[in-house]
Amino acid sequence: MMTWVRPAPRWAAAALTVVALSSLANGAHAETRRHYINKYVMMVDWLTRTELWVTTHLEDLELCRWAHAIAERHVELAQRMTPPSELAAVHPHFLIAMENAERMFDNAGAGARKAFRRHRRIVREEFRIIAELLQANGIYLPTMAP
Repeated sequence: MMTWVRPAPRWAAAALTVVALSSLANGAHAETRRHYINKYVMMVDWLTRTELWVTTHLEDLELCRWAHAIAERHVELAQRMTPPSELAAVHPHFLIAMENAERMFDNAGAGARKAFRRHRRIVREEFRIIAELLQANGIYLPTMAP
């Protein structure tokens, strides 16, 4: 004798799919300490080198606008980063530095040198604070080769 099994409603299958995909997505966005530090180091290295280069080439507005476009993307990426617990106090300063770097390059591209210098001071101050926080907590972050 064959028994008829009623299939689950479509909404149940859809709900199960959503739950499964969201759990996969959450796992994909979970960030390990190593991933956070790798991204942080790459962004800081880019920012440091680009700030030095742009500062000596402020007359090249196209270069400044190019740096600004990349800095905008870095801000977006930094905002989505999830710091490990030992770097939780550092992350807000990192975000402030990245946002001010974006403004710094934007002002450089507009030829607004006074505003460029103001935001550059803020970026440098935030990185000074970050260095103090790291040192106070005995945390060492690698740097990229020169």
